Amino acid sequence: MKKILGSVLFLILLAAGWYIHEGGLKNLNYGQGGNKDAATVNGIDTGNSGSAGNNSGNGGASPAATPPVANNPSGFVPNKDTLKSILSNGVVRVSVENPSRPFYSEDNGKPQGFNVDFANLLFAQKEFTSGDHSTITVDTHHGVDTYPAVPDQLTKTDQQGNAVVDVAMDGLTFPDNTPSGVVYSIPYVEDFGYSLIVAQGSPVRSPADLAGKTVGVLQGDPDVKAFVQKAFPDSKIVELSDASIEGQRSWMAHFLDGHQVDAIVYDYPFGVAEIKGTDLKFALTKLDGSNLSYKVGVRKEDSALLIYLNSAIAKVKQSPAYLDLLRKYFISDQVLTTAASGGEKTYVVRSGDTLNAIALSQMGSGARYVDLQKRNNLPNPNLILIGQHLIIPLH
Repeated sequence: MKKILGSVLFLILLAAGWYIHEGGLKNLNYGQGGNKDAATVNGIDTGNSGSAGNNSGNGGASPAATPPVANNPSGFVPNKDTLKSILSNGVVRVSVENPSRPFYSEDNGKPQGFNVDFANLLFAQKEFTSGDHSTITVDTHHGVDTYPAVPDQLTKTDQQGNAVVDVAMDGLTFPDNTPSGVVYSIPYVEDFGYSLIVAQGSPVRSPADLAGKTVGVLQGDPDVKAFVQKAFPDSKIVELSDASIEGQRSWMAHFLDGHQVDAIVYDYPFGVAEIKGTDLKFALTKLDGSNLSYKVGVRKEDSALLIYLNSAIAKVKQSPAYLDLLRKYFISDQVLTTAASGGEKTYVVRSGDTLNAIALSQMGSGARYVDLQKRNNLPNPNLILIGQHLIIPLH
């Protein structure tokens, strides 16, 4: 009898093992509050969720907006800590505006511009290369088509709740928490300002010439509009669209050559690329009272990343390579200047010169570099070249 019972027990256990192997217990789980049509594996939706009748339970409401799809390089492993993600993956995903010359554009799919070159210098610093990877790849294939959307990408997550980008770069001048949850580094570009751009042959050469004139500013840029309203209270201000007009190379040329405005006030760094190839001129490269600082955006919770960025930015800005970048992208041959007069003399820039040192030796005070910069219509005190002739203003 015991042998019979033992045989029966063995057959029962064998049958139970076969049932479990065939997924019997998984099917039993549906009776524990599960949904057969909404199965998940390891917390990831298998795609079998819902049927046509599922919408009836919420009154037929439309489903929520689909989260963006992360455009990650092959082998990328997400990490909630952005700094750890950059260091472990060996790649930094950069949100950019495309195109946004001279800071970013693509030539046959190849990224180019100041931000590309600067980011390569930035993430080559020891702050980022002392971990798992000796080099960090700068991935800029995360382009958007508007300026505000660049930092806004930092607030977006994919369907798994992972961030779609790591940092944001595009001449950003937003204050912290704009958009909500985004903060900014120390400036990686500074000492530039708003420029005054005119048509060739224009009588406008200074702010005094703008009384009663029409001044154009970029539509949707509240900062420049506020500056112009304060700096030129006697001028008429018109907001201009930068959309392509009738196939023209430059929206500025359309409005200036068409005499719809007498001058345009615009960020000098962006203006260099905007007027290149036209007959437009920089009447003034830096208007008094204007000072632009472009920063890198990160998520507020990425405080460690922000510390690393600030340290690396400070190092890069002290390097000769950084000066080379400034000169490569931000020197224009369309700047108006006036010849020496009234006893003014000229000075030829030599190797190792700085504007401060020239002001000290030629004008008696290094602090007078500002006068030297203004007299020579220089957009930035660092933008002088060996062999360049500078006019020394009178004491």
